[in-house]
Amino acid sequence: MKIYRMGITALILSLALLTAACGTFQVEVESASDAVVQSEDTEPPTQQPLAEEVQPTATQEGTTAESSTKRYIFEELGISLEVPADLYVEKVPMVNLDDSSKLAGYQFYIQNYGHPGGSSSGDFQMYGHIQFGTFPLYTVSWEEFSSNTLNSPMNAYANYIEIDGLRGYDTQFSGERNRFVYQFHLDQHVLLIAVSAPTPENKALADQIISTLKVIPGGVSDASQVISISEPNSLYQLLIPEDWEYTFNPTPTINLSEFEASSPDLEIVAEEGAGHQDLYYKQGVQMTLIVFEGDSDIGEPYRDVNRIQYGVYFNGIEGTEYIFTEPSTAEGKLREVRIPYDGKSYVLRFGYAMDADTDAIDRIIRSFTLQE
Repeated sequence: MKIYRMGITALILSLALLTAACGTFQVEVESASDAVVQSEDTEPPTQQPLAEEVQPTATQEGTTAESSTKRYIFEELGISLEVPADLYVEKVPMVNLDDSSKLAGYQFYIQNYGHPGGSSSGDFQMYGHIQFGTFPLYTVSWEEFSSNTLNSPMNAYANYIEIDGLRGYDTQFSGERNRFVYQFHLDQHVLLIAVSAPTPENKALADQIISTLKVIPGGVSDASQVISISEPNSLYQLLIPEDWEYTFNPTPTINLSEFEASSPDLEIVAEEGAGHQDLYYKQGVQMTLIVFEGDSDIGEPYRDVNRIQYGVYFNGIEGTEYIFTEPSTAEGKLREVRIPYDGKSYVLRFGYAMDADTDAIDRIIRSFTLQE
């Protein structure tokens, strides 16, 4: 990816986008004399600990054994956070207005209000925002990001933090509207997570949530690298690499929906055997996504072979991922995700070569969203 330069005015505009997207986070730029301006040294200073270091209590997305927290995956960002179970989480992908098949950005909310049937107002909110793009306004090197953050008159302070390898700064806006803001450098983009109201109690809770951040292999799903796919019957959405071929097949059988996609380098050799077909995945990745009625048999994969099994969550709905550990094809690997939801079964199945790009598979699985 080509890296462009980003001046301090562009970073201020990026912060302004944060405030424009949510009225709760309005920002007024104070004069430089009201701010504590940090050193111009862009080397990471001594790391300042968050208010309370908390180790994650769950290794996978979902409710922990104590049912006090839930791990949420923010698919297009490639990160996850462990959130107290009594907080409401909402994800908001932002469609590119010039090309509706791509994303312009991504927002998310973590708050103590907004639950269906619950209160419409509250006193705690974390609001995350990232703007995708490969032009100068939205991409920045670490050195420029660090210098801009440390020297911005908008920040009363900026303390270096690093969580699961993700670098950034724990900051607070100066002046009257003194929101706490975590600013992270994520795949050459600026991820901002603001906290309101700016009270010590809310900061401690936000620190607890931020300390559980995990980076998922695969990186950000940049708008220049993926396209958004919406199932024609509004059953689901997902992102696939923009150079993949894909199609929705007619479904005259019991299947409600059938989707196929493949990487441009896909090469498969099929050989007919005694009552079966041997598949050799020579190159690339092949994907199918099938939706059918009923979820009573969702728990087992279609072939009884050795496999590793994981719990996964989509929109709070639990599913199961299987990685097959003995050859169930003549050559290559198989991976499968099965999700029961609302009387239907969703099955994502991947066949791929031994040296295929599995990061692309991770991104697709992360991006899958059930539509309600």
